Amino acid sequence: MCLPTFGKLFIDMKHIALPLFLIPLLAADLSAQSQNAADRTSNRASSFANFESPQARPLAISADGLHLYAVNTPANSLSIYSLKNPTAPKLLQEIPVGLEPVSVAVLSSDELWVVNHVSDSISVVSPSRGAVIATIHVGDRPGDVAFAGTPQRAFVSSMTERRVWVIDPQTLEVVKTIPVFGDNPRTLLASADGISVWVAISRSGNKTTIVPHTIAPKPPSPTNENLPLAPQQGIIVDSDDPMWKQRLNVTLPDYDVVEIDAATLTVHKTYQGIGTILFNLTQRPGTKELWVVNTHSRNLVRFEPELRGHVIDSQITRITTGSASSVTVVDLNPGIDYEKLPNTAALSISLSQPTDIVFDQSGKFAYVTAFGTDRIGVLDAKGKVTARIEIGDSKGAIVKPRTKRGPRGLAHHPSQNVLYVFNRLSNSITVIDTTVRQVVHEVDLFDPTPRHIREGRGFLFDAKLSGNGTASCAACHVDADRDGLAWDLGNPGGELFNNGSKTNLHPMKGPMLTQTLRGLKHERIFHWRADHPGIPSFNVAYDDLLGGQPLNEDDLATFTAYVKDIRFSSNPNRNLDDKLPTTPNGESAKDGETIFLTKENVGREGTTQFRCVDCHVNSTGSGGFGFTGLTGQPMKAVQLRSLYERDGRKRTTNGRTSGFGYGSDGSKDDLPAFLTQSHRFSGLTVKEKRALQRFLFAFPTETAPIVGFSRTVNAANAKTTPVVWDLQRLIVQAELGMCDLIVKGFLERRQVGFVFDTAKKNFSRDRASLAAMTLPQLIASLEQTDAVLTFSGVPPGNGKRLGIDRDADGTLDGDEGRTPTEVQ
Repeated sequence: MCLPTFGKLFIDMKHIALPLFLIPLLAADLSAQSQNAADRTSNRASSFANFESPQARPLAISADGLHLYAVNTPANSLSIYSLKNPTAPKLLQEIPVGLEPVSVAVLSSDELWVVNHVSDSISVVSPSRGAVIATIHVGDRPGDVAFAGTPQRAFVSSMTERRVWVIDPQTLEVVKTIPVFGDNPRTLLASADGISVWVAISRSGNKTTIVPHTIAPKPPSPTNENLPLAPQQGIIVDSDDPMWKQRLNVTLPDYDVVEIDAATLTVHKTYQGIGTILFNLTQRPGTKELWVVNTHSRNLVRFEPELRGHVIDSQITRITTGSASSVTVVDLNPGIDYEKLPNTAALSISLSQPTDIVFDQSGKFAYVTAFGTDRIGVLDAKGKVTARIEIGDSKGAIVKPRTKRGPRGLAHHPSQNVLYVFNRLSNSITVIDTTVRQVVHEVDLFDPTPRHIREGRGFLFDAKLSGNGTASCAACHVDADRDGLAWDLGNPGGELFNNGSKTNLHPMKGPMLTQTLRGLKHERIFHWRADHPGIPSFNVAYDDLLGGQPLNEDDLATFTAYVKDIRFSSNPNRNLDDKLPTTPNGESAKDGETIFLTKENVGREGTTQFRCVDCHVNSTGSGGFGFTGLTGQPMKAVQLRSLYERDGRKRTTNGRTSGFGYGSDGSKDDLPAFLTQSHRFSGLTVKEKRALQRFLFAFPTETAPIVGFSRTVNAANAKTTPVVWDLQRLIVQAELGMCDLIVKGFLERRQVGFVFDTAKKNFSRDRASLAAMTLPQLIASLEQTDAVLTFSGVPPGNGKRLGIDRDADGTLDGDEGRTPTEVQ
């Protein structure tokens, strides 16, 4: 389904009984909806799709220290460097992999495993052949891979499935999937002895939850004497708060790190009290200490003026593993005066949003990335910061968001005093001599990212835009997404304002969930209460919340253009052909779509009854504003994509993985509870609620499910039924405009590339002098020695660039001398 039913939506006379102020807005939304549908199926104006995938371990080094491996996320490839001179990596080859690679791990000298976040796969790479030799399909949104156990197994995290997949590296078969109790398990680490695998829960939370507005105490009086009393609103509390624990009955175990026994493939230990948002973890050499980099969210602090300049704490946490475990939290920014804004001294030294940590060979020094402030922190054996190493050209208190590096991953040479830093935003590798603690070299990876995205990212991720360098917008919108929390950013000293509805909005709005920054291209009004007309209106947050200065006009325009280009990846609950599941009968996702589009009395505003689609008119699921929301305030009909990722508050026998669920304040456990208990909904049976939930969990994004899907083909499997079926499916979806189809691999003793021509029904080659090939010809060519090809669906409009002309300059890859690749 490519939204054909949504394309027929309109406000007819039968449903004209909407509040009058909504009619022109909804009509405009319907017009925008048509453009969204066009983006989904046939918009080929852009040859670059930005998913802003979260890198986990972008660097790895061979055991002999002779090669450095780096994922090139925007180019969908793996770069291999010679470390013959450790301080000056030399590029040997670039090998195409799946969409948005985020992690790489070394299995052997000629076998690397690359995690593809959007493709939901592992690319098994052979450097000697310069190609992917196998593709392993894993769970939704894989984050990392690690090898452990006897016999050796591969462990792969699936972030949205909350599972770890276990794979036999010899057969490439899935041995088991292990449930992990936590929201977004991402980074993995095998213990030095290979006995355990540790899993860091990305959105592990901080045990906070919501007291609904219906039972919360009255809000405090405004400090602005001209303001009326605030509307009734909920409050954020610790779930163990004795005043509320029994009444709320919300149990949050807060498992931050989970330990898997590599022999039994079961979870046998968990660790708590580590942080709110967790990134990478490492083991200190020669000890049982596990070090985790993380941030702690201060969402228990009420009101924006109180949070100004101090939104999160950046920290590392030392865990003593084993039977007598202990947890010690270390602040990376001790002594900062958060009351002083601006604070130039703090800007010059702050280490914001740590994302990776490694030790030197001795275990005496650790190095930690400050993703938000372009620095590497040097830590002693207790975690105390002893030095800082500047990355890039924004040293000290200098602020240069457009050229921000964004150090994301680290790798330390096994025998030399050399540290390698992968910079996510600049797509480069910085080389540091750890003896003198200075940058000695920087290597740029090939980067097809458009300029407005490359430069615009800095305004989201640069913590130096705050008054003291401790937080950026991405402190809450982590990796342009969300933190899984609610925040109360009201202002008792603010003023009433109007967003075009019939009711003035109070500046004390109560707790509201952090929303994702993905999929905003055609949105015009933002926030739960529609109180921000356009992305530029968020400029005030740089001052009001971060304690810095608003952006100038040019910077704001660049930032806006970047944010509008961040996409959702596909919804895993839809079939690969983009059709909705039709089982179980009577309460399937397909049945839920029918309810969404046609059922008359699902909701009401006053005496007027609505269908779901009368309010959620846009293909994103968003719509107008002014409706009375869950908390009794005027609200916007927000987009419905990625709802399946927000079910962490659902009650289980073990408790809940999140303190916040559905509704603007996250007070509803699940969607059936929201549809049952909200004041607005009526007339739905239990079966209809289940069907509607399945549909909403399968709500389409701007990316079709076939995008990212890959099949690696060789002489042994080319004629098997699964391969024949998958290749035909890829061709059909390409002909429908749901994806472009490319082929990359090793053929005729060189790297090759193809793109499928839907008009001619053949595959154009990466050399102008070579004739196109049909599918049967490609399959027949696999009889050549070492031949292997990977067929992949990529975003519409991206096929030629990703298949045969990576820099989009009109000269094909094979004619530019990059292939055949000389393997060194």
